[in-house]
Amino acid sequence: MTTFYCVRHGKTEYNQRRFFQGGLVDSPLLPEGQEGARKAGKFLREIPFSEVLVSPQGRAQDTARLILEQHTRSLDITTVDDLREMEFGIWEGKPEKEFSHLEQFKNLVHFPHKYDPAEYQGESFYQLIERAKTVFENYATSHPDDDILIVSHGLTLQIMLNTLTGVPLSDIRKGKPLKNTSVSTILSNGSGFVLDIWNDTSFID
Repeated sequence: MTTFYCVRHGKTEYNQRRFFQGGLVDSPLLPEGQEGARKAGKFLREIPFSEVLVSPQGRAQDTARLILEQHTRSLDITTVDDLREMEFGIWEGKPEKEFSHLEQFKNLVHFPHKYDPAEYQGESFYQLIERAKTVFENYATSHPDDDILIVSHGLTLQIMLNTLTGVPLSDIRKGKPLKNTSVSTILSNGSGFVLDIWNDTSFID
């Protein structure tokens, strides 16, 4: 059984200001985001991870380093481009409220099966799923009995945890979004995935 421990990056300046922060932009971790990452690290410090897979974006890389500083073993980071956040095109780096009146913004949030970002040069849910699911599937096959740490992004992780466990596209935005530095776990026996823990922040609160 492969266990994936999925951590959303720490809270950033753009998170606080409610700016679009997708796969094309970055902003620094806030002090509370750094502290959340350290607490996640203490929570996970005894897990014998065989791999640490991290999005190339700075906020995820910084979060991963802070997590690993707390670990009982010295672990290396493997940067995986397909774990980057969903891309929002020309919306990136701008306040969400500038676009909240648009039909495609509403589709992004509430009706993902209708979301079409072509006009804004963004990435569709189909494109995100196609690139990110192979990471989980490949490592589940190649590491059948391992614990794997993934540090990525809120939307990428939410979509993948739901998609891999059979949630239809129309429903993948339902439920509580993943909080910064939350830990979620998903299990694989090589032929499928089962959600184990969703959005655990007990070590922070």
